Amino acid sequence: MKVSTIISTLALAGAAVAAPSHKGKKLPTTKIANIEVVDTELVRDAIKVVEKFIPLQPYLYNHVMRAWLFGAAAFNNNATLKAQIDLEAHAIGTLLHDLGWDMSPDSPWVTKVHRFEVDGGAGALKFIQDHPCAKSEWDELRLGWVYDAIALQAIPDIPDFKSIQTQWMIKSVGFEFPGPRSPLIKDADYDSILAKFPNDYLFRGTNETFTWLAATKPDAIYNTFIQDFGTEYVPGFNATGHRLFDIIQGGLQQEVAAHA
Repeated sequence: MKVSTIISTLALAGAAVAAPSHKGKKLPTTKIANIEVVDTELVRDAIKVVEKFIPLQPYLYNHVMRAWLFGAAAFNNNATLKAQIDLEAHAIGTLLHDLGWDMSPDSPWVTKVHRFEVDGGAGALKFIQDHPCAKSEWDELRLGWVYDAIALQAIPDIPDFKSIQTQWMIKSVGFEFPGPRSPLIKDADYDSILAKFPNDYLFRGTNETFTWLAATKPDAIYNTFIQDFGTEYVPGFNATGHRLFDIIQGGLQQEVAAHA
């Protein structure tokens, strides 16, 4: 499905009758790494999708599983917060947030023309919309939460004024990165998650992935932070002439010459 088609679908929010919200809804649960998590057919199938990363990118599988579980652990420790969260949407948004990192040949998620966040968001929406449960359970609002979280995950500040659903998908991914452990998550939960899904290769894997993106789809990564990985690691990579800076400077020179 083309990204333009997906975005057009999201623009129809309010035009259709909204499906029931899962916010605060009692859903079946299970435990993974001793963390209670939502256990619907859609979530189980999303896990199957990311399990396919294990042979080539095991760090990616561990990364998305940790992101989901860290968020779930935070919710389990705060009943008021948990009641506000659509736990199924949160699971899908965190589990599928890095589909755009898929380095497998002929990936169904990765395009040559979109930045990885857009590929990931479009892929997550396609997964949901193709699933049998989507017709009755997912409306444009829920789809929008997931797409926004994935597409905006690497852009500071903008998500701060999105829905609490989108914000918590992004915050859950943020628990992955260096810094003190969050007081929202119990130490025992951190230890249990890291024992089951270790993060000993996350940054090496991320570096490899971003370098691969710069090498294989340069037109999609100009003017994004991935551009720096191309400059540093990809022989012959040169963003000059492709940057917004270059476009503005070219226009500036034309204006100066016209008024000389």
